[in-house]
Amino acid sequence: MKKMIKRCLVICSVMIMVLSSVVTAYAQSGNGSAGMIMREYQDENSVGVEASPRGQLISTITLQLSNEGYRTLGVYSEILCHQDMKSITMSINLQRLVDGRWKNYNTQNFEWTEEDDDHLSMAIASYEVGLLPAGSYRLSAAYVVYNLDGSLHESKNITSPSKTIN
Repeated sequence: MKKMIKRCLVICSVMIMVLSSVVTAYAQSGNGSAGMIMREYQDENSVGVEASPRGQLISTITLQLSNEGYRTLGVYSEILCHQDMKSITMSINLQRLVDGRWKNYNTQNFEWTEEDDDHLSMAIASYEVGLLPAGSYRLSAAYVVYNLDGSLHESKNITSPSKTIN
């Protein structure tokens, strides 16, 4: 009987140790995007965020701000969907920190429709903004997608970490 109890305790202990090493924890960033898995990154020249909303339509969103030199910032935004869409809309705001508050500095809007592309399951916007005053900048973007029959839509908002240019 004692052997059986010891064996059960050993098996339970091993199971607990194995299961505890498999558990993954996700941290919620200050993006205000409940239910999304967020991964923020930064290096010497760029900052960005990758979001996995786990939505019905949107699979992954990538938003990146890079220092291109000479007071020019590069903006990159990408959205991937689980299936073909009727339309994808992106609104990207380059924001500047002024007196402790984020103010919109430059706004670009993009729209893709199934008429433009037979298989519209992803969209990419990439551009540069130059002649910027020194300071801290970040990106704030809104995405809206509509499925093929227009009966379902999904929207997400993402904000990147800040990048300082001198």
